[in-house]
Amino acid sequence: MSEYDPTQPPPRPAVEEPVTSQGTYTPPPPATVIVEQPRKSRTGMFLFGAFTGCLVLIAGIFFLMIAFAASRGDSGTFSLSTHRVAVVPIEGPIMDARETVDKLEEYAESSTVKAIVVRINSPGGAIAPSQEIYSQILRIREETDKPVVASFDSIAASGGFYIASACDQIVANPGSITGSIGVILQWLEFEDLIKWAKMRPETITSGALKSAGSPFQKLSDEERQYLQRVVNQLHQQFVKAVAAGRKGKISEADVARLADGRVFTGEEALALKLVDRLGTLRDAVRVAGELGGIEGEPTMVYPKPRRPTLVDMLGSGETKTLVDKVMGRNAAQFLYLWEAAEAASVK
Repeated sequence: MSEYDPTQPPPRPAVEEPVTSQGTYTPPPPATVIVEQPRKSRTGMFLFGAFTGCLVLIAGIFFLMIAFAASRGDSGTFSLSTHRVAVVPIEGPIMDARETVDKLEEYAESSTVKAIVVRINSPGGAIAPSQEIYSQILRIREETDKPVVASFDSIAASGGFYIASACDQIVANPGSITGSIGVILQWLEFEDLIKWAKMRPETITSGALKSAGSPFQKLSDEERQYLQRVVNQLHQQFVKAVAAGRKGKISEADVARLADGRVFTGEEALALKLVDRLGTLRDAVRVAGELGGIEGEPTMVYPKPRRPTLVDMLGSGETKTLVDKVMGRNAAQFLYLWEAAEAASVK
């Protein structure tokens, strides 16, 4: 037994070397080292999902707000109905058509409004605005196939009736005042008053008829005939418009026979075929709903009241003199107006 020598390296253990069939040495295959990959962080995926979810939530809330706003009637009442009847009021003297025409256009383009009711409480007014509203109603009927029904309040005379005649049907209360088919031209003549005040107005014109209707001079026979001719032409336009709007219900000859300026109650107008039926605003809405294909009770919507602008508030001051008021009130104008109602409304 040999002694252990610490200076010598320890002997290597004997390892059997693999031997091939030819007797040569073949080294063993290298060991497979499996390296564990570091785990990917899921923070980015979480943030992306959270961001997407927030976008979906915001889009959903936005959609609900739009749906809520669309389902609110213009009067501010909430309704989920998509089968609504819009009520467009025409109140007082008709001196401008812009607001009414714009509102009619808005409701004509609305997919949730199936019919329109024009609620008229007016003695009439200027000719051109009456004609513009009349034309707008006809255009809506022809281009959108939406029915338009007129509903009479206390009064729907002259220009008010002119507008109503463009509608599919007219519903009047038994005591509504209507008719007054005609034209009026009226002013005050101040020649004697001016002479009494020792005033002498001077007028320079480009023609003999340019100052016809001036309050500072008496009307000559030639001027009277000239103005009467204009009144007659505007009157014929009125008659033709009513006959065209109510075609198949009343003839032009019958309209001309009634077009002497007189007014009628709702009951009389029904007998004369100037209106189609008697009833309230609710009745008119039901008629419009039926014509628009609405089953059951229609939902009514009204325009939001117009808020006065700064210009309106600044212009509302009583800055006119007495002469300005008298002259403005009595300036010569061609009107589709029931003068008795207009005079009664002036305090």
